[in-house]
Amino acid sequence: MKDNYSEDTYEAIIFDMDGVIINSKDHVEAFWIKKLDQYGIHIPEEKREERFHGRPARPTVNDLFAELDESTREQIIEQCAEYDVSVASYPMIPGVNAFISKCVETGIRVGLVTSALPGKVERMLTGLSLPSNPFEVMVTANLVENGKPDPECYLLAANKMKLNPEKILVFEDSQSGVRAASKAGTTVIGVNEQKYTNLLKKAGATLIQKDFTDTNIQNGRAGTLLSIIWKHKNRSFRVSV
Repeated sequence: MKDNYSEDTYEAIIFDMDGVIINSKDHVEAFWIKKLDQYGIHIPEEKREERFHGRPARPTVNDLFAELDESTREQIIEQCAEYDVSVASYPMIPGVNAFISKCVETGIRVGLVTSALPGKVERMLTGLSLPSNPFEVMVTANLVENGKPDPECYLLAANKMKLNPEKILVFEDSQSGVRAASKAGTTVIGVNEQKYTNLLKKAGATLIQKDFTDTNIQNGRAGTLLSIIWKHKNRSFRVSV
């Protein structure tokens, strides 16, 4: 019996960065855990996925360290920025380098929307084996007033690309990121471990994949076909070029 099959058409792809392009999860969590321990604050392990990931540093600090004074919170925000650029480069999510390269090769428009600052983005770009920056648009935390889960960042990217958000396919790993992209009107594919499937789908993700190793691009007459395969369920997303 054949799997259920459906196809949607888009005009661009936007990538989140942390957890989608670079594998920075352990690096991020190590910082927040160390800082929380320093101030005697405990966050249950089951809450860390939602509260540690996806948002810019400022709202994350204001949430996790709400009981501290403003001056101390500002110091933690500065320390977070320094920590993010303390490594020369980050490991890449499996398959993402080849996938982005194929997007560029086939003429698919790609953008970047991240809760990180430009310094960390520069570290990410050094890890991509591409001769130049592949992203037509890059929206970083310093360019928006309201970070994820607010949709402002994705609406800004869509505006810069002169596209209706409904014609954009987004890859996101966090609940905050998925909510932001979904509220903006895009279609969201979650990139994370299977155990977070229900959380990301509840936030608005269409489907979940662990990484990009099972993501293939096939050239088609009506556009470029991205076949997203996860748990033996087939759904295709056609991106016009």
